Amino acid sequence: MAVPVEIVEAIGDQREWGDREWFPPGPQLAVCLSGGKERFADLTDDELLQVAAAARRQTSWAQARELAAIAELAQRRAQVEDADDSDYRVLSARESVTEEVAVALAVTGNTAATLVHLAEQLTGALAATGDALEAGLIDLAKARVIVDTTDGLPCEVVGGVEAAALAKASDQTTGQLRRRIRRIVQRVAPDAVEERKRQAVRSRRLEVFDTPVGTADLALCDLPAEDAHAIYNKISAAARGLKADGDTRALHCIRADLATRLLHGHELPDAIRALLAAQPHQRSFHLAFVRRRCRGSGGWGPWYL
Repeated sequence: MAVPVEIVEAIGDQREWGDREWFPPGPQLAVCLSGGKERFADLTDDELLQVAAAARRQTSWAQARELAAIAELAQRRAQVEDADDSDYRVLSARESVTEEVAVALAVTGNTAATLVHLAEQLTGALAATGDALEAGLIDLAKARVIVDTTDGLPCEVVGGVEAAALAKASDQTTGQLRRRIRRIVQRVAPDAVEERKRQAVRSRRLEVFDTPVGTADLALCDLPAEDAHAIYNKISAAARGLKADGDTRALHCIRADLATRLLHGHELPDAIRALLAAQPHQRSFHLAFVRRRCRGSGGWGPWYL
């Protein structure tokens, strides 16, 4: 494939990736990234990092195009639905485009629905974020953070929050970006923040996920924050007590084992006794441990509860 004249002129006598940080994503950068991986052997360490960064910019550009195409399709389906006066429909416009995207991209329905939502937001209320994605200034993960953290905010504050987020998004991780937006939103729209919390709590749920290695993850989702922290702190206190008395397991393992026992219906003292008894090399101290924690409290006592 021939390299465009403007790229050749720009490169001049420089090394192949001497200074291409300024190359915007798109067809020209695609040419620069083309070729076999064997070309990497001749690049310096700095050039390899530039290739990685350029490929990420190009990926952002491609993902922005993908979402723009989905947004156009969603708009067309909505127009057809608006023009249709029939009383009977099998699928709504949104359901239809979600199904089409799922089939075309070979993704799950949930993933397709997320893509449709992102596409609509990044070409609508958050168009500046969509432009930043297309320009390679942010990646899709950061775009999702902006979409998620501004969802449900009053229209009059969304633009300001988006602009403030984009001002530093290029240099921040997704975690830093999320925390910054939350601080901004808490300051400019505290009522909306509280309403979003209430809506999320109404969707609280218990979920289980199978892992690739054959285990499973169990999660309590969208609990009130104070309840979640109270549960975690209570189990952690018991786990730290076991650890201090000689339990050799990692603290996170003790927490998980305690939580499993409790969810199986054991009382906390019984759960601790069972965990101690399950480790033969620790039986010598487990009765003393239980008695010591119970002594003088008329029960398990405030140390754990």
